[in-house]
Amino acid sequence: MSEQDRSRLYDWWCEHADEALAEYAMSCLSPVPLPDLATKEDLRDVKADVREVKEDLRQVKSDVARVDAKVDALAVRMDEKFDRVLKLHEADSETAGKRHKLLVGAAIVLAAEIVAAEAGWLRWFTDLLASAI
Repeated sequence: MSEQDRSRLYDWWCEHADEALAEYAMSCLSPVPLPDLATKEDLRDVKADVREVKEDLRQVKSDVARVDAKVDALAVRMDEKFDRVLKLHEADSETAGKRHKLLVGAAIVLAAEIVAAEAGWLRWFTDLLASAI
């Protein structure tokens, strides 16, 4: 019978009879086997295990803090890169807008030159026809 069973039995005897009878009944039972009793060595082992678990927990917390710091540093670097890319994009957009205006202006000038040349050729041709008639 384990120590827990003995404790439950004692409580039951106390509820259904008096405490003196419960103590007498318990004294008539065989003693608790040694494996069910906690020894000082068992308690030392448990305390050592608790210390080890606490040390492991401190190590894990330290690792988590280190990873959090790395994540925060990475977030800052990503924000800086995003800002730099955004500025480059704005500069590229501005340059593209200027280039577009320049090309449109060049196309208009070229079209005007072509129209002027065509008008000159038509004038020459009409003058030639007029002189032939």
